[in-house]
Amino acid sequence: MSLAQSADQRVTQTLASGTIIRQDFRTATRFVFFDTGVDEWQWATHGGTLFVVAYRGKPYAITCRHVFQSFDWGQLIVSAEQFGGTRAPLRYIAYPSSPVEAAIDTDLMDVAVIQFDDDVDLGLFKDTAYVIDDNTVATSSVDDILHVHGALKTPSEITENTIAPKFGLLELVDDTPYSNDPTLRRGFGLFDRPEFQDVVGLSGSPVFNVTRSALCGMVVRGTMARDACTLWYVDMFDICRLLASVSEGRTSAYYHKTQTSLVRVPSKHAERQP
Repeated sequence: MSLAQSADQRVTQTLASGTIIRQDFRTATRFVFFDTGVDEWQWATHGGTLFVVAYRGKPYAITCRHVFQSFDWGQLIVSAEQFGGTRAPLRYIAYPSSPVEAAIDTDLMDVAVIQFDDDVDLGLFKDTAYVIDDNTVATSSVDDILHVHGALKTPSEITENTIAPKFGLLELVDDTPYSNDPTLRRGFGLFDRPEFQDVVGLSGSPVFNVTRSALCGMVVRGTMARDACTLWYVDMFDICRLLASVSEGRTSAYYHKTQTSLVRVPSKHAERQP
């Protein structure tokens, strides 16, 4: 898949309220970079992506905790637009801790939700935030078509004078195997003469399920081997549970999640084979 932007990908969705909207998930993505506080080299990054969402009428940013690395989260820059614009002031960061039961040792611990100052409203982001609603998110199934949009670090440029992220759109297929991590899914894609050699920077990227026309997760890690790409992503179901807790001002979230697994039953003829 080319790194170039593709055609308009807005989809028509009907919210739970009955309101019909059209949105393109790619407009929500932002390049992760930081204000170093050093005049000689003010901007820096370890690579990464975040995306801005509208949830219950308020804006939030979602990304991976590991993209911060050596930086304090308060140094993060979230711009009003995908390429530049006003800097949105940050207030809090929220992320899971002290996991219990099935959440122990899962990638859910890598999810971070950024809250903005109280006076930051959705208007600042000029309709680029992805609207999260029961009807605009979904959990993927095996063989669903996925689109991932994020800022790849290698072709992006950041210097003391230039911030030029390079966003890429990748098409994958969900091929999630049975796993002990109920929050994690996997996508796989083969690319003909890809314009990129690695997927560094895609952590924190939104994953859109084309089959279901809904946002389905966030990339937490991935690999690239020649023309084959594998990305692991946290299910949007679990991210929404975290968002709900943050929105309601709760300090904990406990919920149950139903999983389905694929069972292969051989035919009677196959059972008789030596």
